[in-house]
Amino acid sequence: MNLYILTARKNVEQRWNDIAGSINTKSIDVDQLSQLSFTDGGCLLVHIDSLSKDQITLLCTSWDKVNLIGFSDNPNDTQGIELLLRGFKGYINTFVTQSIFEQLISSVTKGDIWAGTSIVQKMLKRLLQQSEVEHSIDLSQYQLSEREVETVDILITGASNKEIGRKLGITERTVKAHVSSILQKTGTSDRVSLIIKLKDSK
Repeated sequence: MNLYILTARKNVEQRWNDIAGSINTKSIDVDQLSQLSFTDGGCLLVHIDSLSKDQITLLCTSWDKVNLIGFSDNPNDTQGIELLLRGFKGYINTFVTQSIFEQLISSVTKGDIWAGTSIVQKMLKRLLQQSEVEHSIDLSQYQLSEREVETVDILITGASNKEIGRKLGITERTVKAHVSSILQKTGTSDRVSLIIKLKDSK
């Protein structure tokens, strides 16, 4: 797997190279964006603070062959949601730890989206409003338990694990176990892909 680094700051470039470990990395010059194209997949680590809005737009429209991951010095939900909706696969703090960095790269290369919990919840609610997911979805094909069906009914409203647990009278840990089982049985990797799959199977 190739890992590309796009930043105008040498200290950020050095940090990302260090925590990438044995993964092959290649630095991209910010000024060369319009002249480059990618056909071999991999991940592009994008230092959002190094780019203009036009350069970010160029990335979103022209670089569909690489997984874009946004890094911000001061991450916030609004920026994160905007980038994810425009095609980025991940959004995180520029100064992420090595262990989280490794999890991030692993998740994104598997096709998952990586972002903070609050961003995911807000994206889910927006997706639900746009797709009009109904509670009458037929879940029988997935062989879910009665409790898992109850969990899905609440999950598709955009509720957090804590909110699901409160409504079902169970612990947040139990909710996590139910959600993990639901994702496995439905062949999905995260809540967003689960909701999209359920919407498409109505």
